[in-house]
Amino acid sequence: MMSEVSVRQYSPEQVDSFLLTYEGLVSELPELAAAWDEMDTMERDHHRVIFGQAWGTRRFLGELFRAGQLTRSQESRLEELDWQLLEQGQLAQRCYGLNSRRLMKLFLWGTPLSLSRKTVRLEIETATLNEMALAWAGG
Repeated sequence: MMSEVSVRQYSPEQVDSFLLTYEGLVSELPELAAAWDEMDTMERDHHRVIFGQAWGTRRFLGELFRAGQLTRSQESRLEELDWQLLEQGQLAQRCYGLNSRRLMKLFLWGTPLSLSRKTVRLEIETATLNEMALAWAGG
């Protein structure tokens, strides 16, 4: 269901700023994960708060995508960022607890990857594979 906020039209500049927020989350992930063990609890909590805000923005971008409010270049950028995030799934899980189940929400929210033939490499824990098999089998 589309939220009331998303039915409003946003300027391309506003959408670009949403994409920039999401891009920050994705592009900084390798560096953040490398430094994660060196951080104290307060630093980690700070980054988790930033993640929460960016993750909310990503959900909203999905709504805009489903509503057809993204330009072709914005859709392309969103597809690339989603692809990068999926490829860095293990890093996202380490820093934010973003497991494969939560990553798949991208497809529920709306992603240009759903229309893509691009190949993505996912590292998935075997327990998650078991859950997926049960869900696909209807069990």
